[in-house]
Amino acid sequence: MLKQTIKAALIYILATILIWSIISFISPTKGMLVGEVAYGAFLKALAIIIAVFIIIGLIQVWVGPQTLAKILGKESGWKGLLFSSTVPIFIGGSLFTIFPLLKTLREKRASIACLLAFVTAWAGKAPLLPLEIRFLGWKFAVLRIGLIIPLAIVMGLLGEFILEKWQNK
Repeated sequence: MLKQTIKAALIYILATILIWSIISFISPTKGMLVGEVAYGAFLKALAIIIAVFIIIGLIQVWVGPQTLAKILGKESGWKGLLFSSTVPIFIGGSLFTIFPLLKTLREKRASIACLLAFVTAWAGKAPLLPLEIRFLGWKFAVLRIGLIIPLAIVMGLLGEFILEKWQNK
């Protein structure tokens, strides 16, 4: 699996470099612009990835499985589900940072319902609200954020129910 991932990453990197080279050959000015934008995006992504991996490390060292299970496990009940359906709305980052975090939470005994609610709520991305309000209006933004929390709860409960049925077969 790791070899396939590395191979796919190398293919994407080489294809990107090839396209960038063609653009630079045709228009050196645009090639420089592409390079500057790519460099800036890379630095921003790298900062987020490093921060998330530090958080993952801290969770693994400081938060024991019993503590996390109390917060996000099955025994957390509605409190854990509500926490998982609200807090992630305010977390930034990409899927490359969220999935390793979710894997760590799962290893620390977070429930499937909380993980599904977490990833559903995370898709809400409150940091994008100003942009959303500008393009789609405040009524749309308020409605979407208002629906994220109950839908994340439903997604978590329904998803856990379905996965438990599949595992029992």
